[in-house]
Amino acid sequence: MNIQEREKYNWMVLASINDRQLIDQLEEGKIIRRFVDDQWICVTKNDNKVYSFKDKCPHAGASFFRGSCEDGKVVCPVHHFGFNLNTGRGHGLYLENYPVILHEDQYLIGFEKNIFGF
Repeated sequence: MNIQEREKYNWMVLASINDRQLIDQLEEGKIIRRFVDDQWICVTKNDNKVYSFKDKCPHAGASFFRGSCEDGKVVCPVHHFGFNLNTGRGHGLYLENYPVILHEDQYLIGFEKNIFGF
């Protein structure tokens, strides 16, 4: 991600230096949850890349925490709908997903800025 793309986001700590091993050692396809900016966020790895997304299925409102990650998709544990980890698209719906970067030994998550730059 280049500097111009990074400026589109407000970056918050997803995993600090003290707890980044939770993500470093995360098994492929396993989903963990982190509480960031007053909301639950799910984190998973696919092909050694870290992905994060809202912990709420856009179809059923269920938590993805008990779901799975298969073939580049996160799968809802309730109705088994799959959502693409890169785009959030699936079954005509959209799952909010967020970029993750490793910066100064901590994982940061990006929340898109609003029209006012916040």
